[in-house]
Amino acid sequence: MALVPPTEWSIDSSVRYLNHGSFGAVPREVTAAQLSIREEMERNPNLFFRSQLPSLVRRARDRCARELGTVEERLAFVPNASQGVITAAAAVVRRGSRMVTMASNYGGVVLGLRALAARADAELREIAATPPATATPQSCVSDVVDQLRDADVLVLDHIVATSAQLNPVADIARAVRALRPECFIVVDAAHAAGQVHPPIPDGVDAWVSNFHKWVAAPRPSAALVAISDRAAGVLEPLAGSWNSELGFPSSFDTQGTSDLSAYLATPAAFDFLARWPREQRDRHCRETVGAAADMLAAAWDVRLPTHQQLRSPYMRFVPFPGERCLTTEQEQAVVIAARQLVGAEIAVTSPGGISGVRLSAFLYNDVTDYECLRDVPSLLPR
Repeated sequence: MALVPPTEWSIDSSVRYLNHGSFGAVPREVTAAQLSIREEMERNPNLFFRSQLPSLVRRARDRCARELGTVEERLAFVPNASQGVITAAAAVVRRGSRMVTMASNYGGVVLGLRALAARADAELREIAATPPATATPQSCVSDVVDQLRDADVLVLDHIVATSAQLNPVADIARAVRALRPECFIVVDAAHAAGQVHPPIPDGVDAWVSNFHKWVAAPRPSAALVAISDRAAGVLEPLAGSWNSELGFPSSFDTQGTSDLSAYLATPAAFDFLARWPREQRDRHCRETVGAAADMLAAAWDVRLPTHQQLRSPYMRFVPFPGERCLTTEQEQAVVIAARQLVGAEIAVTSPGGISGVRLSAFLYNDVTDYECLRDVPSLLPR
């Protein structure tokens, strides 16, 4: 059974919501906390923005930083992981800089890095990764170090979105430092906060994660963490504004008259999660997604491709029978068909050219929620 009653969320009771990994659902009490902040803002906007907001942001930063195992002076709020990653890379990329990222990294970030390279007259190399079906912890390290060459900036996924592969980022960083000590390492940890414990790996410069996924915070809310002193000294918003002269992280606090209620309500999400011990939450999500993946693999007569040590805690990729490779349009068609015919919201991805369902499990999910997916292969285009 679900660890937390689904009624704690506003999710339509007729829907099996199985895609927390893409668009995390926000608990009712966290939504109420955000609404209360917005109401306070509207009672006297001048008072709120000029006098109250600066200290409110600092308090929210402090709470979120402590939850991540860092300090307030090293954390800035950003809208999402993608923007945070591009912000971190842009802080050090100059004309002639050499950037490296994995071709398997999150598509939106790869596109952003391409645009950054074009603007800065820099180089971007998108290096190949071993396919999920054969990747090992050792291959994840060698994939990077064997192709790193003279990179100045390296952008890595902590958890690969399409395959749900948990990369050994600390091991990769250690190997990179031995080859290129000055390489600026940025980690796209979009799925890490609330799922990986401890979340922040050693040896990297900047780490970015969403709060609006596994922390169940309102959208948009994410953290850009300056881990190294170098990062803390150079990180700045993509568009400078008030507080720019104060440096990181204060320079990120005043980007015009913005509604920062999602950031301010993120501590309420941590409060909500704290109602259940972390070990209990972790065990529930791990056991739910593991049992669901095993059930579907048996029903579809397929093998789970991800190495045991590379499986993310609360997500799993299950390939469709027959090693199908769907187009983006066909993936979306299966998502729509699952919604209409079995009442489930799912994610369909194609890591390494093999299509399947990327499962997510959160506190409101139960193994029985996933039984409706047994018939999903019948929805595939012929």
